[in-house]
Amino acid sequence: MSDTAKRSRTGRTGPEVGRRTVLKAGAAAAGAVAAGPLAVVSRRARAADRLRVLTWPGYEEKAVAEEFEDTHGVRLEFKVYIGGEQMLRSFNRAPRGTYDTVLVDAEYVRRLAAMDAIEPYSPGEIPELANYHPRFRTMRQVRAAGGLVWGTATRFGFYAISYNADRMSRAASGDWNSLFLPELAGRIGVLDWYLPNMGIASLAVHPGKQNPYDLSDEQLGAVRAWLLRLRPQVGMLGASSRPIVQAMIDGDIVAAMVGDLDIDLKLAGYPNFEATIPKQGGIRWQEVATVCKQSRNKDLALEWIRYVSQAHVQAKLGFAKAFKARGPNLKVADHWTAEQNRLMGYDPDPENRGRMRVEALIDRSVARDLPVRQEAKAWIDIFNEFRAG
Repeated sequence: MSDTAKRSRTGRTGPEVGRRTVLKAGAAAAGAVAAGPLAVVSRRARAADRLRVLTWPGYEEKAVAEEFEDTHGVRLEFKVYIGGEQMLRSFNRAPRGTYDTVLVDAEYVRRLAAMDAIEPYSPGEIPELANYHPRFRTMRQVRAAGGLVWGTATRFGFYAISYNADRMSRAASGDWNSLFLPELAGRIGVLDWYLPNMGIASLAVHPGKQNPYDLSDEQLGAVRAWLLRLRPQVGMLGASSRPIVQAMIDGDIVAAMVGDLDIDLKLAGYPNFEATIPKQGGIRWQEVATVCKQSRNKDLALEWIRYVSQAHVQAKLGFAKAFKARGPNLKVADHWTAEQNRLMGYDPDPENRGRMRVEALIDRSVARDLPVRQEAKAWIDIFNEFRAG
């Protein structure tokens, strides 16, 4: 991932990875989801106590979970979900008190808080916040009354332009409006979800907007017009990033409105892919660890949050089998190899002395959110119109 001023020079890194390995990312997690509403993944069969976790994929992997179980003498039980709406369905179908902690997209924290499902705590309970990038210490999505927070960030990534550098220039990748270039007709890949794409469109027509999800009806109309104009350029709407990645490997898709695809592609042996946050800005997804209000293990849940806030844990989580991600704790760089740091952007920024490249990327991006002034349906209707072409 690079900003418009600097293209990443990262080459192929890490151990040899099969060229189709990237297409299998998340398969185990998908299987866990398919197993049913009560399916859990347990790391240890016998323990004195247990902590039940509702989570995105990755946290249940042995490399991430085992140390916590060994340290606290407990069993972690995971219910894995894919997507915020599925998280809400899973939570609501289970009796209150079923889950002790939820790992959730930051924009859904307020939904859980409105349901009286989570409990705020003092940020002073999380010492590792001192090592976080400032944007993750004061996230608007997790602020509660009285200086408390609803949750702590655990990992993040970007929505930007991922592209084949043999067929698209770095200069072109620095502007969202380059997606309208004639040579890209039918060659654009888009993730089939309204939130990131409408946030991107909002930034494209309202550059630098602090919250691209806080729009007047007139501003939302401009977003709709931009998306509908883009539709003829789109050759694929992917239910996940995996089919888009395969289409990029096959040469059918040249650029995608999905950041960070270059990470998996390079790990899979394709060094000619890059990603850029355009000059108008990019969207940043963020996961947050929360404490469930009806949990009978709140102290242990808070210990789990302290655990996943640590740099060495986020370093493992960043290279989980499910998918790759960055850590808000900037000390993760101390636990990755030089090659991993270059790949993820935790290496020195040649244009900002004393900073890492990832810090500039964070500053150039804004957090994904839910619509502020309109009901979600109004936004979904626009995206469905875009999908229909």
